[in-house]
Amino acid sequence: MKYSLYLFSFFLLLFTGCQPKQPVSDEELAAYLREHWMSPEDYVMSKFRDHDYIFIGEYHRIRHDVLLIQHLIPRMYAAGITTLGIEFGDSRDQPLVDSLLALPQYDEDLARKIMFRNDPLWGYKEYIDLYRMAWEVNHCDTFDHSRPFRVVNLAAHYDPCKKGGAWKDIDPDVYMAGTVFREIVARTPKALIYSGNHHAFTRYHQPVWDFKHDSLIHFSTKRMGNIVYDSLGDRVFNIYLHAAWTSARGWNKKSVLPVNGAIDRVMQHFDDKRVGFDVVGTPFGRLTSTDSYYALGYPDFTLDKYCDGYIYQCAFRDYQPITMEKGFITPENIGILKKHLRCIGLDEDYINAITVENANEELFEDIRNHFRHLM
Repeated sequence: MKYSLYLFSFFLLLFTGCQPKQPVSDEELAAYLREHWMSPEDYVMSKFRDHDYIFIGEYHRIRHDVLLIQHLIPRMYAAGITTLGIEFGDSRDQPLVDSLLALPQYDEDLARKIMFRNDPLWGYKEYIDLYRMAWEVNHCDTFDHSRPFRVVNLAAHYDPCKKGGAWKDIDPDVYMAGTVFREIVARTPKALIYSGNHHAFTRYHQPVWDFKHDSLIHFSTKRMGNIVYDSLGDRVFNIYLHAAWTSARGWNKKSVLPVNGAIDRVMQHFDDKRVGFDVVGTPFGRLTSTDSYYALGYPDFTLDKYCDGYIYQCAFRDYQPITMEKGFITPENIGILKKHLRCIGLDEDYINAITVENANEELFEDIRNHFRHLM
């Protein structure tokens, strides 16, 4: 009799454990949002109550994402948080950044120079204006000279002309993590760290996938956020900024909606689209993906494995491109730009056709071209 009960219990456990996961309904997601609704700015600031270092990961060159970070700078300063780390700056130029933010008058030429020295193709006004917003905070009526706001450039110097390749002797993520520890963790108790999404992964390990043979090579465990999380644990929090996801069919295939479009679908029920919300421990955490690269290697992928929190600001049809900075390319630096373009392998006829007058138009790429099919 006892044996029969054990056997029955075993088969019951086996049976229930094999049941398919219950899908998450749109109404369940919507109900959660209605009960916990917060603006993206309020959401980010709320995470600093229980965490010290917030990683925010973006797709790149989406205007409303960079504007969100700009809007957060004065909110952070008012809350006593005085540091923003950014991927979009060469850490060797940190003395230039510190001097820029302390100048009595904002120096637009110096701000452009700092950004150009990091990447002559990153002449985007919204990113450059992160420095301007920090400068304005440091010159407002409530400024405290004992705690100036800092923007910390995290990146390693990128030189595509270097023999053997720009990253021959350095891992850019390991380098950025080192900058985080040295310039941020060692100097301030709390900070916002803003980068491309892959650099910002903390608990999630990105698959290195062989698309030709449809097989996993290994998981990357050394992204910037991974390294910091492994050291600081729950002091770190990761927020993902809504964008297109790479297809499970390959990098060059059409991108797909995150978690099979569940978030885009539920957001159609709300007039106000700007929201930040928790993923872990919520219905959103149970969302799955069957068509994206990020689920590869994860038989039981759910969104709570990918990120801790999520920010949605608008539907894809309403995305706007970044703005080119006027005067970014000058007669003095166009030669450096052209050398850079040659080293990354662009066609010589294309390079020769670039002038100071047409550079902004020639170098600009409307990021919406990456996901017009989703709009």
